[in-house]
Amino acid sequence: MSETTGCSADWHLAHSAPTRFLRYLDPNRPFARQINMLSGRFRDVQALCNGGIHSPELTHLRNALAFHLVKMSRWWRFDFCPRGVVGTRNPLFLTYVKAHTERVAQDEALFDLFTLQRYMHAGDGGHILVLGRDTEAIAGISVLYGVDGQRNFRFATGSAGAEPLWNEEPHPDFTSAWLAAQAMQALIRDDNTDLHEYRTAQREHLWARGWHQQHFHRSGRLPLIRLYAQAHTQWQNCHSTFGKAEMKTIVERLAFELSRTAFERHMTVADLIEESDMLAINLRSANMIKQRARAYVATCMDPIARPEMDILLDRVVSYIPRRCP
Repeated sequence: MSETTGCSADWHLAHSAPTRFLRYLDPNRPFARQINMLSGRFRDVQALCNGGIHSPELTHLRNALAFHLVKMSRWWRFDFCPRGVVGTRNPLFLTYVKAHTERVAQDEALFDLFTLQRYMHAGDGGHILVLGRDTEAIAGISVLYGVDGQRNFRFATGSAGAEPLWNEEPHPDFTSAWLAAQAMQALIRDDNTDLHEYRTAQREHLWARGWHQQHFHRSGRLPLIRLYAQAHTQWQNCHSTFGKAEMKTIVERLAFELSRTAFERHMTVADLIEESDMLAINLRSANMIKQRARAYVATCMDPIARPEMDILLDRVVSYIPRRCP
């Protein structure tokens, strides 16, 4: 399948600005959908920039997409290698990021925080760069989010006109801080139902965080079918609404990876299951895996890439392997 979607430079200038599809302060927006769109749009725009004469605006868009790939990698705490993810040499990719931060002061401050910390009290957990405000906070209570000098995410609560009080607990990714802030608001409201919901979601996000970290890994210590079975078990053990939704997307992603592997190896999904000797997964699970792969394409793939991914899945479904006589 092709590496780019073939959209024009004008189309990307109108539709691919990161602010159009990234929602940093809303973890309910699926991680996979945002990062898939971001990496795909960067590859497309980079290909256009490499293809010949292009406008300065397209260069600025490419550089902005590069910066947001770095920012997202810290925001969601996933492993990111420019060469492995988007096919661009690391030093060259870094020049794009720096070119963007030289033009946007707010992004330059955040990039500096995660690198040299020239503007921070380096390593100081009490020195915090404010990232944004929770617009869904309860009436009369303000919730702020930030990153401290130890590169951990934090949240603060406070009433209107008062100095915000930063919670002392550090969090490795934004979603962990957001869930902790939701639990704190439930505690303030004396809402035991929501408090239990968000504290449960905090525990379940620990499972999802490990999967997010390895989102771009195509190989690991376990066969793909075993990873799928492991994620499926964790999904079934989730009790919070947030945790269920987060793990469901992970299961669907692995179902898609299984289907893509079957396509690349000219096999059916049932053949992959049989080959893995996974006694815990019945061969009838192959149809469910295909359904989940389609759900992933429909909800978490870039809309401009979906037609090609649907064709891929169609070919997996219709392929009948030859058997030795």
